[in-house]
Amino acid sequence: MWEVRCQCGKTLLAEASEMLKQQRKGVFASCGCMKKATISTRNTKHGMSFHPGYAVYRSMLARCLNPKHAAFHNYGGRGIRVCARWLKSFENFWLDMSGNYRRGLTLERSNNSKGYSKANCVWATRKQQASNTRANRNLDTPKGRMLAKQAADHYGIKRTTLLYRLDHGWPLLQALTTPADPRNRCGI
Repeated sequence: MWEVRCQCGKTLLAEASEMLKQQRKGVFASCGCMKKATISTRNTKHGMSFHPGYAVYRSMLARCLNPKHAAFHNYGGRGIRVCARWLKSFENFWLDMSGNYRRGLTLERSNNSKGYSKANCVWATRKQQASNTRANRNLDTPKGRMLAKQAADHYGIKRTTLLYRLDHGWPLLQALTTPADPRNRCGI
């Protein structure tokens, strides 16, 4: 038996034959003080498991890949996929998307018909993201492309009035510029 001193300063007894084997391999044992750090290092891939960006990544994967996820029918179930680079690792996702990330932002696909990739994703506020849903209607107005709500506000009519008119065949310019009839409770 040999009395040996660990790097941390603790002394202990160790079998001489084991110490010689470890020395030949270039490995030096510790008293156990390094065990936790060694395991932690070995099991850590990116060190961001508790970062909100990692939660966004895991949620994106679940929506697109897990048929049991509550929102799968709106994502993976309708063909929304995650690019191969991001499927490979969180690190690839974070390298592509971390530049503009701020706490509180959500991952948004610019084109809702396309999948998740660097070319189609941006970080957005919840309000911005609410403007980019399949339920919203974009209109090409004389003042440029607007959401129906934005166009109605700009032209001074109610959104429901505008949508009713469009759904009933009114030309866009007429639907936007015709004042609502004050005698009609629906404002049409």
